[in-house]
Amino acid sequence: MEEAEGDLEKALGLYKKILEQFPGEREIAVKAQLHIGLCYEKLGLKEAREAFEKVIAGYPEQEEEVKIAREKLSRLLKAKAVIEEEEKELTMKKVFTAAPRDLVGAPSPDGRYLSTVDWTTGDLAVKEIPIGKLHRLTHKGTWAESTEYALVSIWSPNGKKLAYSWMNEEEFFELRIIGLDGSEPRILYGNREKFSVQPFDWSPDGKHILAGLGEKQRVTQLAAISVLDGSVQILKEGLIDSGLYSADGNFIIYDFVSMTQESRGSDIALLPVQGGEEIPLVEHPAHDFSLCWDPNGERFLFLSDRTGNMDIWALEMKESRPQGEPYLLKKNMGRITPLGFTENGDLYYAIYTSMNDVYTASLDLEKNSLSTLPKRTEELFMGANSSPDFSSDGKYLAYISRRTFGPGRFEPLAICILSLESGEKLELFPDLEHIRFIRWSRDGKNFFSYGFDRKGRTGLYSIDTQTGETDFILKCKPNEEFIMELGVFPDAKRIVYKKYKRGKAGTGSIMSIRVRDLQNGTEEEIYHKENASESHHVALSSDGMWIAFDDRDPRWILKVIRVIGGESRELCRTKSGETITSFDWRPETREIFFTKGISGKPNQLWRVNLERGEPQRIDLSMRRLMQLRFHPDGKRIAFSAGYIEVELWVMENLLLLEKGKEIFK
Repeated sequence: MEEAEGDLEKALGLYKKILEQFPGEREIAVKAQLHIGLCYEKLGLKEAREAFEKVIAGYPEQEEEVKIAREKLSRLLKAKAVIEEEEKELTMKKVFTAAPRDLVGAPSPDGRYLSTVDWTTGDLAVKEIPIGKLHRLTHKGTWAESTEYALVSIWSPNGKKLAYSWMNEEEFFELRIIGLDGSEPRILYGNREKFSVQPFDWSPDGKHILAGLGEKQRVTQLAAISVLDGSVQILKEGLIDSGLYSADGNFIIYDFVSMTQESRGSDIALLPVQGGEEIPLVEHPAHDFSLCWDPNGERFLFLSDRTGNMDIWALEMKESRPQGEPYLLKKNMGRITPLGFTENGDLYYAIYTSMNDVYTASLDLEKNSLSTLPKRTEELFMGANSSPDFSSDGKYLAYISRRTFGPGRFEPLAICILSLESGEKLELFPDLEHIRFIRWSRDGKNFFSYGFDRKGRTGLYSIDTQTGETDFILKCKPNEEFIMELGVFPDAKRIVYKKYKRGKAGTGSIMSIRVRDLQNGTEEEIYHKENASESHHVALSSDGMWIAFDDRDPRWILKVIRVIGGESRELCRTKSGETITSFDWRPETREIFFTKGISGKPNQLWRVNLERGEPQRIDLSMRRLMQLRFHPDGKRIAFSAGYIEVELWVMENLLLLEKGKEIFK
């Protein structure tokens, strides 16, 4: 087993069995004890040292085996001394590059695995670090057989089990537990009314799971769920971002969205598990997210963007009370999302290296090419910009810019308004947690946007273009109804929007296109489709007569329909592996320009006429080319392009860092 098959763990079991059965056969026993040490050494486990010491102390007359054990022990002790010296330094290592959806789990306590989801099926899985080999723990079948899937997962303290959220066939999340070997799967908690349950942390004694319970869009309750029987104890009500147990299990650290005017982000508090006074830990206008509590309980670490970048800060603690002011521990962590610590203190975290920017260019319509090369509009906050839109007078370009990135749900967003004449830029910071898109009103006084605020209200908002103040226009059911995109009529009194509604279990989803009167709130449905696949876009012609929209059946289709209603008409249909990623009407024409995604290739720009001809390709292709918008002159365009990527990193010896002594290699 050890040498021929390389199954070291099975070999260890056999060697230990030999020791138990033949303790008096010293020549055989010493060989078994020596090989136990050799197996542990190959596995890189600290038990090797103890095994070799047993050979030396227990079998002094077995000279050959004792000699080998002494040599091995000497090397291990020298290596240990070198490692202990090196461990005084902070080290940061890249583990691998992945897609963002692959990093939804946590590292195992021993650092051997990363829990994740196998998105080819939606099964819960673990990935071996660093070789990347994937092992499924659940076996639900293909997507065609089942649309259920796993999502967030955390490890038990002993590393033998995983707790994870699971979207069931009735389309709400359950909390489930399963063994590392796939054994003993069971449902611990599920509540259709709450919709979501997200595991945050496992109590140190393994008896409870700290979880966030949510009503659709937001986590609104912090709860301790019994591993034994699934009983639930509500610990805190509010807009909760995350929670952690202290090392002794007596306290819970939790992040919450601050509702005060002084704070634009999230704060951190300490909650006694057995009840008692809640203790504020971090109160600051910035976005602050808990990271860990030192094992000795003398220091609390958290992430904060109070310097303008995401940094690691520390706060001294004594008898579970904060002492003094927080101090900076590690600067410039970037767009980081912590995934968790191993038992030896290594921090695994994701760094988002995605780049997405807004560009402008001019078209040569006769040659189906560009007359000017694409130009990036944002140089100060590169890589985090999207959703461009020109004002109706053509003087301004607005777009959304993400400013910092943290592990909480709140994404600090700015709406940038760029003057195309002077180059000056105005920045607005609306009090919204998420914005899908922005569209100028005809008079330029406000934007229309779909998103949700800190109170959990989801729907259509109006945003003042001078102050950033918001007004709630149209309510949507969180996580069930979505306004995908909209257009504004020339009369400025109406909008057209595309709404997608997820169906209940056993029923299909609904896609509809509606025209809404902004003054009296009345609506007219122009298009309705049952059992619809999710599609995203709608665009209104500049004269307000035609609506373009995308559909899937199952391939992507570009369609048009008159505003007055009637039958829709298909303009073009994509091939297998292609998608329609955005489109817009060229002003004062019956022509639509659209961006096409092709699997494994950069996206392309195309044009198609409402009245005649086949689609024609424009000589422009870029990665993730989408969100196309025309300038009123019909010659200039704005769009977004970039790529999505995330890296897994590990930081060693963070907990050894002292105040004012940041060092790393």
